[in-house]
Amino acid sequence: MLTGTAHTGGAPLLEARGIEKSFPGVRALRGADLTCHAGSIQAVVGENGAGKSTLMSILTGVRPPDAGALRWRGEPLRPTEPRDALAAGIAAVYQELTVLPHLSVADNVLLGQEIARRGVIDRARAAERVSEVLTRLGLGDLEPRRRAGELSVAQRQLVEIARALVRDARLLILDEPSAVLSGEELERLFGVLRTLADQGVSLIYISHRLDEIAEIADVVTVMRDGAVVSSGPAAEYDRDRIVREMVGRDVDRTFPPPDHEPGDLVLEARGLLLPGTEPDGIDITVRAGEVVGLAGLMGSGRSRILRTLAGLQRQAGGTVTVRGRAVRGRGVRAAARAGMALIPEERKTEGLVLELPIAANVSLPVLRKVSRLGLLGRAAERRLAEAAVRRLAIRAAGPAQRTGELSGGNQQKVVLAKWLETGPAVLLLDEPTRGIDVGGKAEIYSVIRELSAAGLATVLVSSELPELLGLSDRVLVCRGGRIVAELAGADATEERVMAHAFGALDGTDETGERAS
Repeated sequence: MLTGTAHTGGAPLLEARGIEKSFPGVRALRGADLTCHAGSIQAVVGENGAGKSTLMSILTGVRPPDAGALRWRGEPLRPTEPRDALAAGIAAVYQELTVLPHLSVADNVLLGQEIARRGVIDRARAAERVSEVLTRLGLGDLEPRRRAGELSVAQRQLVEIARALVRDARLLILDEPSAVLSGEELERLFGVLRTLADQGVSLIYISHRLDEIAEIADVVTVMRDGAVVSSGPAAEYDRDRIVREMVGRDVDRTFPPPDHEPGDLVLEARGLLLPGTEPDGIDITVRAGEVVGLAGLMGSGRSRILRTLAGLQRQAGGTVTVRGRAVRGRGVRAAARAGMALIPEERKTEGLVLELPIAANVSLPVLRKVSRLGLLGRAAERRLAEAAVRRLAIRAAGPAQRTGELSGGNQQKVVLAKWLETGPAVLLLDEPTRGIDVGGKAEIYSVIRELSAAGLATVLVSSELPELLGLSDRVLVCRGGRIVAELAGADATEERVMAHAFGALDGTDETGERAS
């Protein structure tokens, strides 16, 4: 096995050899090997279900392997629980952040490692220790006593990294660290990771965003079907090679072209006013079969617009009509009755009940369809779910399979299936492919195109500009809770979208204030 081009000299920091792991009916790892060196950033990529998470859970002591061995700094390592891995110097930062918003930054960083004197937390020493770690991460200006709930998502993620460093972690595992970041926040994270690597920390970087690999990784390790397919210097891995080795075949990564013209006006928002924004409001129109993309930086208002249309957030003013009829009432039910369906950004917490089977999730919004005299009809529910599984090609053992056992792409299809049962006229998609592998993304793209061809009006939010531009007929650029530009055709380029998002083309800055 090859290892990376930089920071890979000397003996390995971590070696995993022949790791096996099985669950009931599933062989998750098939003799997986992994080698990590101090000061190296190693990207581990693979489709959902390839075994990445299972392998990381073994490295961090969450699960024991069925077979195989770990060596840490040349010595055998047998972690039986996470504290064993932490004691050795292995820590993980997961996509679902665990920062407690009501505690201070210092309390979050030192959680479980509190500095005490005679049984009382020494706040002064704690602040001093946390300041040292924050300075190491380039956050020296962040006040340790500040409440964590006031931080941006990017800052909270760095607080998680600080929590690992205060435990003297020498191997840091980052699971989808860029999933909620873009632009300057992502660059700041990359800068922190490079600094840590220069300081001798080994990093495992798990991401579905393949365009990041060339920018951040020294080493690329590809997994498929529970095994490591290849590992080597990042310079030897272009995007096509990574995709081919991930899925075992060539994948058409182009976006399905539209094969229809937009129809009649379906969604019209006039003077839509988000709380705390300027009084002129937002105007949006979407026609049948049209995909309108909302672009912008984090905090620009993209997701707030979707959630306001869907009734999850109260609008401060304006009108919304669907198929010529004003939306009556407030809240999610009113929006759903009018024909709007939101596919939320956080599918695991807002879109699905993971402990329930597929059938129960699909039927949730339309229980009347599968009930009689107030009693749920299990057979009717099963037939409904079976039709949805066929329609969206959901890969599952059957409608009775627990939804939490599915891959990210198939979970997203279940979310789509449940809201399609309501017969919507407008589909609101918020980050529809976040955390989904390249093969699953291609399937979601095809579903979106099929739904628009069937006449659905679609509003799409995505932080991945190629995705947004590849799927959208028009792009509306948001900044400061307002729409500042509309782009279509040749004007809809990444450069022009970002220029408008930053205010470079209209004399305003990224906050929406007039630049001096």
